[in-house]
Amino acid sequence: MATRRVGVVLTSLGMQTVGLTAYAVTLAALGRWPTFGWDQVPYALALSMIGILSLAALYRAFALGPIAVVSPVVASYAALTVVLIVIFLGERLTGGQAVAIGVTFVGVVVASTDIRALRQTLGRPTAGVRIGFYATLGFAIWSAVFAAGIRATDGLALIVVQRAFSVVLLALFVAARGISLRPLASRPAASLIAVTGVLDTGANVLLALGIAAGYASFVMTGSGAYPLIPALLAISVLRERLAPNQYFGVVVLVAGLVGLGLQS
Repeated sequence: MATRRVGVVLTSLGMQTVGLTAYAVTLAALGRWPTFGWDQVPYALALSMIGILSLAALYRAFALGPIAVVSPVVASYAALTVVLIVIFLGERLTGGQAVAIGVTFVGVVVASTDIRALRQTLGRPTAGVRIGFYATLGFAIWSAVFAAGIRATDGLALIVVQRAFSVVLLALFVAARGISLRPLASRPAASLIAVTGVLDTGANVLLALGIAAGYASFVMTGSGAYPLIPALLAISVLRERLAPNQYFGVVVLVAGLVGLGLQS
């Protein structure tokens, strides 16, 4: 909703700025100010650049469509993330854990796909899908680098540095392109951006705490279950009716998460 009001770039700049400010104030108020070091800089810079480019690819892919195909393609990043974590972080999964992760992944893809709309788009040009693959790859790499950074450095500090880099990079882009900041003065848009920024940063903090406490592959699999939330909100708040296969996907997704929890 915010991107429709002020555009992707200003929304990203606003949410990153608000998220960084709120996070820094919270850390200071709780007396949990982290320790910063030069070892966080490479991770933070990589995360900022990959994150910005991946989000740009995601929004472009959705704009080009078809969303019925792009959505499950992008949602599959969680599976690729697990593969990267196993390869580069050396995590080892039992047979039961691998099955639970696989079931969760299947649930994510099915829950995010409207088969009826997918059938209508088969055979049509799918320019958005190609860009969607770039977004998928970007999100997977971002998640793996984030997990590695949390394991190697102070995770709370890494989030601060990464957000700061993102704000600087986006601000430079806005200045270079001469983009006006005036749309951010709109109270409805500013409110949406502020809420998004706080929630997005809070999600990153929870992700970092989860990775530090256990298997990164488990945490990333759980984070990939995000289609469950908009699906439930669409049903309960917007009174929408999902496609029959999406209800099935939600059930499979929940079953996978439960199984993953029992395996941990």
